[in-house]
Amino acid sequence: MSTDVTTMEKRVTAGQTDADRLLRIEDLGVTVQKQAGPLSLVRDASFEVREGEIVCLVGESGSGKSVTARTIMGLTQLDDAMDVTGRIELAGEELTDLSAERVRRLRGRELTMVFQEPLSSLDPVYSIEFQLREALRRRERLTRRAEHERLVEALAEVGVHDGPRVLGSYPHQLSGGMCQRVMIAMALLARPRLLIADEPTTALDVTVQAQILNLIDRLRREEGMAVLLVTHDLGVAADLADRVVVMYAGQVVEDAAPKDIFARPSHPYTAGLLASIPPLTGERPTRLPAIRGSVPDPSALPTGCAFHPRCAFATERCANEAPPARDVGGSRVACWNPMTTKGAA
Repeated sequence: MSTDVTTMEKRVTAGQTDADRLLRIEDLGVTVQKQAGPLSLVRDASFEVREGEIVCLVGESGSGKSVTARTIMGLTQLDDAMDVTGRIELAGEELTDLSAERVRRLRGRELTMVFQEPLSSLDPVYSIEFQLREALRRRERLTRRAEHERLVEALAEVGVHDGPRVLGSYPHQLSGGMCQRVMIAMALLARPRLLIADEPTTALDVTVQAQILNLIDRLRREEGMAVLLVTHDLGVAADLADRVVVMYAGQVVEDAAPKDIFARPSHPYTAGLLASIPPLTGERPTRLPAIRGSVPDPSALPTGCAFHPRCAFATERCANEAPPARDVGGSRVACWNPMTTKGAA
């Protein structure tokens, strides 16, 4: 997908108010208890997803994206070793205070999730048709024949054109890419208010990837479905997102519209991610810029700003004080020395 700036002028729904806010994450923290001590996987993360909006959550591996997504679904809380703090609200309802039974009822109706590993998400002892039918029945009741036809149609929407064969199969009889399409079809069958998709198209070729992303975009337009899309593909974020949330070392470091993120990133980490993308036009560089170092281990997080050991603009203040999130040049950014104040693009 092209990352040309002219294609990044994304539409942001006009006239949105707080009433349109579907998901609200406020000061979310996720800590896992280990023998050597607690590890902070997510720290003070805050962002929102509005009705009919696609928000892309981006960042390197280990930045806390998947943990955040699983915590919204109430799955992290099932592990006694995990400690979750902060607030998660869905349509004004506080999820962190709900009973496990109430959260289970919300899953598959109000919110659904597509996981990275489809083979571990599908039950190996049930057929694909049985598992898809369970998802469909959370939304509507049809005759047996009508259910079968609807499931074939749902599979066709995600690029599976031999639906009857796939419905009669078991997960181990399908490829990883085919199982991923089944998982996406299952999530979309429920027509949820919020779809959380964790790298949903990683195992798929670019043609099917585009087909599925277009389907998600169409459903959010037609039915007002909101989407939280976890991805490492900045091209997907540029082409699809209404807003982009950048995470680093468990924290949200930048939150902005794509046109601001890609044309004038505010956080040095965001700028580094963008600089590492090969250009689609002009002379190709012999060597791409890279962000030095790697994401810090949760057991040995730096003091101050977690990114300061890798940042070319770090100062003594960065090493000693954690920057609060603030509005800078149209972005919500956690940085003492944002790029926009330097005139950087």
